[in-house]
Amino acid sequence: MTTLVKAWIVLVALTLAAMAAGAVEGARVPAVAQVGIVLVVAGLKASTVLRYFLGLRTASSGWRVLFALYLVVLCGAIFAIYAAGSALAAYPPLASGPMP
Repeated sequence: MTTLVKAWIVLVALTLAAMAAGAVEGARVPAVAQVGIVLVVAGLKASTVLRYFLGLRTASSGWRVLFALYLVVLCGAIFAIYAAGSALAAYPPLASGPMP
């Protein structure tokens, strides 16, 4: 079995894991935690695609670190925006009625 086939199998398994984590409704796990799990899996999938299908594993260490940092910052920003939106959605609006 070639390396690309193994990477594809890992990608399929990670996709199933993300689907399982994101499809649970009414679970004891908070929605923010579910989003965090899905984003971690998405980051792992992106890293796998970058390494095995786009040739990043043969690139210099500078490129590997740059893309790893990019994925961490991107997934972290998405999570922070989601968490902030979830926290703000818990508060009632400050004013009622039409906006002036």
